[in-house]
Amino acid sequence: MVAKRKAQYYKVLIGLQEVNGASALHVRQIDGALKHRQKALEYIAEVHKLAEFIGGNVESLGLREDWAVSKEIFPGVQVFFFYNRANGQIPGNLKVLYSGERIRLMKSDDLVKITIALVNHMLRYVKTINHGNRDIPDICNKV
Repeated sequence: MVAKRKAQYYKVLIGLQEVNGASALHVRQIDGALKHRQKALEYIAEVHKLAEFIGGNVESLGLREDWAVSKEIFPGVQVFFFYNRANGQIPGNLKVLYSGERIRLMKSDDLVKITIALVNHMLRYVKTINHGNRDIPDICNKV
């Protein structure tokens, strides 16, 4: 079982636009990928199992998120996904932040690819836990 951790030990959480070499194109790539995939995340009921599936940890970022998971993608480089569930007329919302002492050494195009690959892996988890459920979003069957 994956324990929930507080992210207080991280000094800085930054967005992709703050990483060296990031362009508006990179930010649009991430935003577009997250927008198309976030609806499927409504099907996640047990976040600790999602974290285990991707090899990450459940986090509490203090950003009023419904859930957050982190994954160390390289030594000294972490990616944080945080999600707010749909609430009435407000749709669900997935956001991503980065942290670590080596995050600024990463190329932004590498972070884009890794981030999208991890979200795709989350969708594989949704597909796995909802095996046979025809109501899951089509994108779950395309990743």
